[in-house]
Parts: sequence; C-alpha cells; structure tokens
Amino acid sequence: MLTHTAVAETTAGEQRDAPEKFPSQQSITFGGASGVQAELEDLYKYRDELLEPDWEKKLLSPWFDWKQDFADRTGIKMGVNLLMTYQDASEAPSPGDDSDAAGGIYRFQGSWTAFQGDNGSVGKLDWRLEARGDLGTGLAPQELGGQYMAALNPGFPYGNNFDTDFSVLSWTQTFNKGRWGYAAGRMAFDVHLDSFAFQSPYRGFLNRAFILNPSIGTTGLGALGAAVKGHISDQVWIGAQIYDGNAANGEFDFDTVQEGEWLKAVEFGWTPGFARRGTDRIQLTYWEKDERKKAGVSAGSGWAMSSSYQLTPDVLGFFRAGHSDGGAGVAAESSASVGFELKPWAQRAWTLGLGWSEPSEETHGAGLKDEWVLETSYKMQLTRAISLTPDIQWLHNPARLPSKDQLWVFGIRAIITL
Repeated sequence: MLTHTAVAETTAGEQRDAPEKFPSQQSITFGGASGVQAELEDLYKYRDELLEPDWEKKLLSPWFDWKQDFADRTGIKMGVNLLMTYQDASEAPSPGDDSDAAGGIYRFQGSWTAFQGDNGSVGKLDWRLEARGDLGTGLAPQELGGQYMAALNPGFPYGNNFDTDFSVLSWTQTFNKGRWGYAAGRMAFDVHLDSFAFQSPYRGFLNRAFILNPSIGTTGLGALGAAVKGHISDQVWIGAQIYDGNAANGEFDFDTVQEGEWLKAVEFGWTPGFARRGTDRIQLTYWEKDERKKAGVSAGSGWAMSSSYQLTPDVLGFFRAGHSDGGAGVAAESSASVGFELKPWAQRAWTLGLGWSEPSEETHGAGLKDEWVLETSYKMQLTRAISLTPDIQWLHNPARLPSKDQLWVFGIRAIITL
C-alpha cells in the first residue's frame, strides 16, 4: 500500500475503534514500518492501554486534540518520538571496561498532504528531524554491542554518531489509489530497501539480525536518493531505488553526491491479495554498491529476501535471509533470521527470534566464527503515550570476543510518543 489512513483521535466520551493487532504499515509495498507516515499513523491512532492514568489524560489530551484539529485544517500531521534503551551484558569486553550502555533516539517528524486528486493521486512532503546518542553513559548500546559482535549487534539502532539532522526531507507522490508511487529527496534508505514489518526500532527487536539485514549494503540516513515502486497486479509489485553511497548519519554534504558512487537496488514482491499485502508477503531484492574510492571501500553486491505471514489472528511470523560477496563494507556475507510476534492483547506483544550470520571476511577479517542470536522481548503499552519493553538476548560465538562461546545481554526500552 502506498498511502495510509490514520485513525482519527477521539475525546474521552466518544466511541473508539478497536486497535488493530497487526496494523498495516504505511507504504508496505513502497516503504516499510519505519517510514514517516507509518510512524505518524501510530501517533494519531488510539492505542489501548494497560493503566489509563487520569494525569496523562489531563496533561496530554489537549495536545492530542490540538494536533488532530490542526491536521484536519491544514493537512499537516506531526509528532514527537522519544526512544530510550538501557542494556547490560553478562560480562565486560575486557577487564575494567563497561558492560552496560544507554542510548536514545529523538525524532520530530511530520507530513503535509499538499494535494489529493479525485483520481487517487496524492502528494505529500515528509520530514524527520532526528538525533541519536548515549544517555550520559559515554557509551551507546550500538558501540557496546560492537565490542562483542561483528554482524549481529545487540543494540544496533542506538548509536552515538548521529548529530541532529534531517534524516528525511522528501516528496512522496502516489497514483491510482496508492498502487504506484515514488519518493525523492533526502531519504531514510532503510524505509525502502528490503522493507520489512520488523525493520523498525518500535517493534520488539533490538538486534540487527531482525532490524536490518546484516548482509545488505547500506548508506547514511538522510542520503539523497529516489525510490519508485508499484503494483502491476493485485498480487505482484516491482520497484527500484538509488541513494548516495557516501552519505553519513547526522551529516549532510552535497559534495558526496558529486563523487558519483551509488547504492542501487531492484525488487520484486508477491502477496496473495492486495488487501493482505500488509502481513502476507514475500519480497526479493538485488542490490549493488559502487566502490567508494576516497573511503577505501570496495564495491559489492548481493540479494535479500524478506517474508511475513499472519499464521493466526494473534501470530505474525517472518523469515528473512540474504547473501553478498562480502564487499561494500557489509557486516555479513550471509545471514538468516526467523521468528514471530504474538499479540493476543492489544496492549502487549511478545516477540521471539533466532538469527544467524557469517561475518564478512573483507570487512572484519578472516577466521571468525558464525554468529548466532536468540532474542525475546515483551512490549507493554502502559499508557497512550508510554510503552515499556524488557528484552533478553543470548549471543553465541561473539566474533569480537573469541575467548567466549556465549554471553547474555539484558535490556529495557521505553518509548514516549506525543
């Protein structure tokens, strides 16, 4: 689906629609779960909550009501997301080193519907102002995880090298009631490249095995680029995309585009029916990345496959895999992951996943063992604005710590959505 429909907010006395157990993600065949419009859809809908405190309703209801009224009058939706994670490993990387870390992701994002034609054509301007960093520990979870694992970083989304910057500033145009569309501008490549329901820091997983395929080429968030995708039938879609291969997180420099080094991809997807494209789908991606001469990074290519299926009304299962030639600075030559999300209640979700990777010899050096991760989490929507997610990961064969066969990483994540 190339467009989205947000659930209108309600006042305390109005009837609310029941929350979806597995809500369709914005642009699920065009972009993924971490897209601006997908996150705004979540911000604007009513979320069933465990506690329903009066203080939150009194404090935040005026803000939510104003946002909805402003969106109705102007076509501009916006919101603030604060994600904070703390992780503690069962042992330090070396004697005297820290074994814990905390990090945050801070986003102010929005979307302006500039026009909407009678023929189903919609034009939107999306933006996301973003920063990431540690939370006073001097060490972010991604940095801590990098001292243990080469490819399957246990705190992957929470890095420390992301200054405040526009990670998204792009135009999205859709046609034929959302069956075709394109986006261009400053892009978050992970929204479109190998898009996947769990490719988001808001779902249950923290390990890169599940959030971003470790065998796929990457670039910086906020890269100049473009993506075009669309359905050629109710069951089949195709797409292509290109991004500046030298973009860096939290930085923006037009000069990198002039180097003419690109990350490119084409994709083919299938779903049993257009109405089921949000959950029941399989997608194949072939990617190439040019040699980065100034950075001294070789060219690379590979393929990726991501799939999900709603096994029961309460269970969404997934499988994804990938293989590369080891170039382009990829974390892994081969990788695979499998798991599910169990959501029998609207306020809680349990996730379980198993991931494997063969670290890239070109990126990390020869002689590394295959890495494994088993991760489980339990997300609780405490209030409309606050969720809490305990997380446990078992890491086997940590490549950066060859003296150890295994270790545990315990985490807790809080998300505030306004």
